[in-house]
Amino acid sequence: MTGATRALAIDPEETSILYNVACVFALLGKTEDALACLAKVTEHGTFYKNWAAKDSDLDSIRSDPRFHALLS
Repeated sequence: MTGATRALAIDPEETSILYNVACVFALLGKTEDALACLAKVTEHGTFYKNWAAKDSDLDSIRSDPRFHALLS
């Protein structure tokens, strides 16, 4: 179990955990997992769209249309 999956196991609905795990997944090139975590952030709480739009951790998924849909 990775640190990211352990964090999710502790509290799978905590938005700060979900966001940070999404960043880890994006950095690892795990696009689907990163987008899934970001989608859960929008379901479970505030999504910091302005922060995500500039967060370099998310650069690898920035061109994905699903990422843009989450920001809109």
